[in-house]
Amino acid sequence: MTGMLASVNSVEEALQALTANVDIIDLKQPALGALGALEIDLVKNIVNAIGGRCPVSATVGDLPMEPEIVYSAVKAMAETGVDYIKIGFFPGGDWQGTLEKLAALAQQNLALIAVLFADTPPDFAVIDLLKNAGFEGVMLDTMNKSNGSLTQVMTKTDIAQFVRLAKDRSMLCGLAGSLRLDDIDELMPYQPDYLGFRGALCLDHNRTAQLSKSSIMRIKQAIEHHQNLLQSENAENRILIADDSEINRLILANMLELNGYTVDAAVDGAEALQFISKNHYKFALIDLSMPVMSGLEMVRILRKQHNPLKTAAISTFAVDNQKTGALDAGFDYCLTRPVDEEQLMALLNLH
Repeated sequence: MTGMLASVNSVEEALQALTANVDIIDLKQPALGALGALEIDLVKNIVNAIGGRCPVSATVGDLPMEPEIVYSAVKAMAETGVDYIKIGFFPGGDWQGTLEKLAALAQQNLALIAVLFADTPPDFAVIDLLKNAGFEGVMLDTMNKSNGSLTQVMTKTDIAQFVRLAKDRSMLCGLAGSLRLDDIDELMPYQPDYLGFRGALCLDHNRTAQLSKSSIMRIKQAIEHHQNLLQSENAENRILIADDSEINRLILANMLELNGYTVDAAVDGAEALQFISKNHYKFALIDLSMPVMSGLEMVRILRKQHNPLKTAAISTFAVDNQKTGALDAGFDYCLTRPVDEEQLMALLNLH
């Protein structure tokens, strides 16, 4: 899922972004640079006003990469109660020393986000160093806002590589940098964790001007629209398996993947419901007998939620009334184990 980050510089702007249901409220002062910082007391006031209703990030300013300076700024910002602290990795200075100094703060469960600048350009090898130093995430931004948006200063290949490297290392991944409405089409397919906006949310696209509620809503709706399209496309090729037997999961997954499907696998009904809450699926293949939560319990909950996902119960069906019980609980089909590949493919092709 790709969320929307909205940069704000006051309590009023933060509450405006909150009413638009943005995913992250980012605190910075655009008039002071690419990552201009707000005063500590103002950040505290905004955090209190948000009251935990939305994650909050804050920048520490356009600081030189000097370990003591950056460390002190991050430590002070941490006392405000923000969820994420964004640190710009500007050209020059002592990057290695700064990382070593900040590693101590990362070990204190502070969520640090490194900001790399696409117009520098950055060396993506630093992502491994950031991961080793305990950073929670990394994002791309632009330093010179007059050079255009991220998509104008960095190639598609490099943006895709950045997202892939971050995700492969289980780091939060953000894309920003004078982004406009038109950039959403190009960036959403990369599936970053969030897209960051400031200028596009303001009157006349002026990043130091007031926020425009209509602009915020246009950006938010565009991201949600593209997210729904991507989920629909993925759902056409995505199957969920739930089975407590690793061998059974592997056999089914191999059968499906050889036929071009993407597979998620759960070990019980409870985990299967978690998968379903986060993803869209073409079909679910559910073992009836599982610990923690059985297939019957799972499908009953699914139907109480009015979820129309097509499901097939899988079992040896040694007892005569098992199939009737499964269908009564809410399963659409029953497949006898061992599952016949041709029968399974024919069933999936119906939907």
